[in-house]
Amino acid sequence: MASFDLTHFELLDKPIFGKAVFEPPFKANSSFVDEARFVFIIKGKSNLYVPNDTLSLETSDSFLMKCDNFVNIWEKNEDDEKSQVMVMHFYPDVLKHIYDNNIPDVFKSSEVKPHGPVAKIKTNEMLINYIKSLEFYFQNPSLMNDELIKLKVRELIQVMLNSDQSGVIKNMFSDLFKANAYDFKEIIHAHLYEDLSLQDLAFFTGLSLSTFKRKFKTVFNTSPTQYIKSKRLEKAVSLLQTTDQRISEIAYDCGFNDIGYFSKLFKSAYQVSPSDYKKSLV
Repeated sequence: MASFDLTHFELLDKPIFGKAVFEPPFKANSSFVDEARFVFIIKGKSNLYVPNDTLSLETSDSFLMKCDNFVNIWEKNEDDEKSQVMVMHFYPDVLKHIYDNNIPDVFKSSEVKPHGPVAKIKTNEMLINYIKSLEFYFQNPSLMNDELIKLKVRELIQVMLNSDQSGVIKNMFSDLFKANAYDFKEIIHAHLYEDLSLQDLAFFTGLSLSTFKRKFKTVFNTSPTQYIKSKRLEKAVSLLQTTDQRISEIAYDCGFNDIGYFSKLFKSAYQVSPSDYKKSLV
């Protein structure tokens, strides 16, 4: 089993700042209820899947996640070293405590159209210096106390706002603890060609696997396995017809990590192998 080491500082008996060091590949499914998180990747790379989108992340990237469901798949590092992340947790009651019940206006609901569940934050010198200051306390944990935790939370919020040239973070702050609503088809079509399991898709919809399968059959009039397989093969045919990509690249782009399995499915559906199909187009 891969190692996972987590150290954190608490306030009101809840983790506020944490540092995780773990061995990839590693998969984490997280469901945030009345919680949001800021994450800075000290080292590592991952694909972060949300109900309606996917983000590719790497070393020095930082991002903000609001209430929602997330699947984060961390890839093996090229140098085989462990991945490291710094995390800050936001909770409504903790923010009220930190601001003595005088929550800044930026956290109050607005009429602006809600942003998606996650947003990258531009990494700049101000943010890097902030992360370095947190690292000092993880190396010297006895120096951290409740007042410093409150100070560092307020500082991070200000750093994010000062780095927010597009207004995206301010928009997310106004809706931080309210989950977005998604259409069932929107979730499915957003991840047709991703290497996600049916359990992951069910997780995004907030349904049990059995309920998810029943709803899928009602919506699409077929099973999820058959529908996804069919759509992936249709995309493969399109890529074979319109691109010069290698068969292995096409398989990967269509959500197949096993080229042998892809070739077997393709031949079963079209009575010809992918390579022979491509040759027939010349």
